[in-house]
Amino acid sequence: MTETPQDFNFDAWLDDAQRPERAVTVYQKAGLIADLDRLAERIENADDDEIDGPSMGGGVGQLRAEYAKLAQQFHDSALTFRIVGHDEEQKREFAKANPDATATELGRIVLADAIRSPKVTADQLKRLAEKVGEVQFSKILVAYHQASTELPSVSADFLPKRSTPDDGGES
Repeated sequence: MTETPQDFNFDAWLDDAQRPERAVTVYQKAGLIADLDRLAERIENADDDEIDGPSMGGGVGQLRAEYAKLAQQFHDSALTFRIVGHDEEQKREFAKANPDATATELGRIVLADAIRSPKVTADQLKRLAEKVGEVQFSKILVAYHQASTELPSVSADFLPKRSTPDDGGES
């Protein structure tokens, strides 16, 4: 049965409303990328007669196994941060509550509050930025900015495009 505008329960809808959230992945073992690059180059440059090496126990087969092992370590080091946005009023409240904080410290306090999981402190965020580097840490900052300022939308750009006459595409 379809609800009519008169039957719509706005309070029930509002009770389930949520602020926009974003998620980003940061890697603890990003240094493994250099090892993976090195192995990929060795695999690509291997001679055809080195494909499996002696008795198929070495050569490219061994390099590929090592690559897979390191790639799995890299993958396993992933940590996904879930981040909610703040509005300007909330940011002003943080500033009032922390009058002695520098702009950088205040930014970390606000960001720590915005990170829903895993829960982190402002001090942990400082260490995180130092450990993972600016590029990875900036992913968290961008996600916070998006959650705070952009309208929520769903992107399906990564989905395969259908192309049939029924869909208005080519056959």
